[in-house]
Amino acid sequence: MGLVSTVSSEEQAQLDIMIQLGFSTLQISRRITRSRCCVRNYALDTMAHGSAKPTGRPRILNYRHKRSVEQQTIPSDAEVLRT
Repeated sequence: MGLVSTVSSEEQAQLDIMIQLGFSTLQISRRITRSRCCVRNYALDTMAHGSAKPTGRPRILNYRHKRSVEQQTIPSDAEVLRT
């Protein structure tokens, strides 16, 4: 899968107008020469278009929580020397 070019600001203006006028994704894609998938993705979420989306499964523990768990379970050097 390659990188996809984002929709330019001129195309975004055209898309916004055509969406408001009620054009179908096929009609819009033919007029601005973009794929139907590109038009549909823009129409579904215009504010997040072109921004990075998270990939993969989210972590159960973030770095901060992981560190606190490790500090609670691993004995410190002072505790090891006492025993």
